[in-house]
Amino acid sequence: MRPYHKITLTYLVFGILWILVTDTAAYLFTHQIQIFAMVELVKGWFYVVLSSAIIFFLTREAFRQQDQASKEKANIFYSTIRGTHHVLLNYLNQMQLVTLEAERVDGFDKDILKLSKTLAEEAASELRRLGEIKDISPEAIQAEVFRNQH
Repeated sequence: MRPYHKITLTYLVFGILWILVTDTAAYLFTHQIQIFAMVELVKGWFYVVLSSAIIFFLTREAFRQQDQASKEKANIFYSTIRGTHHVLLNYLNQMQLVTLEAERVDGFDKDILKLSKTLAEEAASELRRLGEIKDISPEAIQAEVFRNQH
């Protein structure tokens, strides 16, 4: 059940039961109109206080659960980024070995070696920036990943 359904349903049931029980009790135990009016007034104030407390505790719990889900989402995101970063850095380290070997080969195009190093540095830098995102939303992630593409 979604939190807003639970809160609304709880308030509805509480309100109906409150009116049913307290109106019946007030009718049964008071025989003078002035006392009945005072009981109704006090009963109304109690209803406001008790229903406010119920709404407070239910909404606090709903927000706590939402906050926990948001933190879990952030943990999953950052764990994924760390894992991806680890995999990519291992790959880039292996590519550095290839680059070192290519540097030893006579006639290997130096521009290709330079491009290889530049691309490796850019990839590592972009992944670090992605791991620094604070607003974990699809829009923020896409804006960071595709910021240079127009």
